[in-house]
Amino acid sequence: MKQPYPILGWRDRSVFIGKRGQISFYHYDFTAQALSKLSRGFDRDLKDIEAMYEHKLFSLNELGECFEAIAPELIRFPSLNPDVLRSRVKNFIERFQYPPEEKQS
Repeated sequence: MKQPYPILGWRDRSVFIGKRGQISFYHYDFTAQALSKLSRGFDRDLKDIEAMYEHKLFSLNELGECFEAIAPELIRFPSLNPDVLRSRVKNFIERFQYPPEEKQS
């Protein structure tokens, strides 16, 4: 299977963990992780994404922008359905953009 290119800006979004000697350790870009988990769509992945968002590890704007950045390249990955992933991203953003208690009637 082809390996996707990292999303532009992933290094800036990777969170520093610590350093041992001359080696630095980082959490890989949480926005890219969220997109990957949304593409799989397993219950555990969706719970992980919710927890990541609740801990403010990525923003809804970043999620949408990063998806739009990779969308034109998704045709290269036959196992990914761009329309399904777009729908999952959109649904996640809408769900958390206006939580039920904040929605206007």
